[in-house]
Amino acid sequence: MLRNAGPDRPPSRICSDWLLLVEGRDEVNLFNALMKHCFDAEPQIQVIEAGGKDQFPANLQGIRTAAETRPTLRAIGVVRDADEDAGAAFQSVCDHLRNVGYQPPRVHGELSGGEPSIGVFIVPDGVDPGAIETLCRRSREGDDVSGCVDEYLRCLDERGVKSSSNRDKTFAHAYLAAMRNPVARVGEGARQGAWDFGSPAFSELSGFLGRLVAVGTAVGH
Repeated sequence: MLRNAGPDRPPSRICSDWLLLVEGRDEVNLFNALMKHCFDAEPQIQVIEAGGKDQFPANLQGIRTAAETRPTLRAIGVVRDADEDAGAAFQSVCDHLRNVGYQPPRVHGELSGGEPSIGVFIVPDGVDPGAIETLCRRSREGDDVSGCVDEYLRCLDERGVKSSSNRDKTFAHAYLAAMRNPVARVGEGARQGAWDFGSPAFSELSGFLGRLVAVGTAVGH
């Protein structure tokens, strides 16, 4: 397994014709688990930790430089949390892509026609605020553990207990604490089957990954 990028640390080399740039190491774990669910065969997408919004510009330049050594590179996908503003997150990613010479897509979830083709997916859906934990929470709506966690969150509200402003992250951590082997991060949970990747909550993101890996495959790459 090749070393991923991180803050001020671009990948040592590009080893695939398809790249997926995600925010952190835990997202690398989650997306590798999601791709195992989405594809019958082991996907050929290299998942790279590209850093959050503060580290992304510098790391993107390093990735761009490393990618120049692979002339067969077909497509690059970027996944970023919307946080409070999905539109602003999309625009920010596209601006950084242009700054290093890539042609970004016109809209969320689609790929550009450049070489390599570029796609940007803003989690959860390109419109709503949120993060990857939002999809994790939505994927477990209605199950027994989810109901218990929702009761816990209501209890905090009723008692006026100070809690995180990010309800989806709070939910995800509480849900993971109820697992047989509790873990602290959503990607670690994904490796243990914590989230339902077959849920409609993940369908748009899964479709994006499918479009990414389809670039160039029709011509034998």
